[in-house]
Amino acid sequence: MITVNSNKIDWREGMTVADVLAEMKYTYAVITVSVDGKFVPQDDYDSFVVEDGCDIMVIHFSQGG
Repeated sequence: MITVNSNKIDWREGMTVADVLAEMKYTYAVITVSVDGKFVPQDDYDSFVVEDGCDIMVIHFSQGG
């Protein structure tokens, strides 16, 4: 199991940050991701492998007037 924004989801071997975002259906244009408190650059989402037990925070930014 991994934790994503306080939600528990099933972990699977080879799971990446991109997989987690797809699983959670996060499609925000501008987001920031940290895994166990470490910032993950957007260019690394497809290659950054998530380990079992990780705590992931996904923050989306919005603009408005």
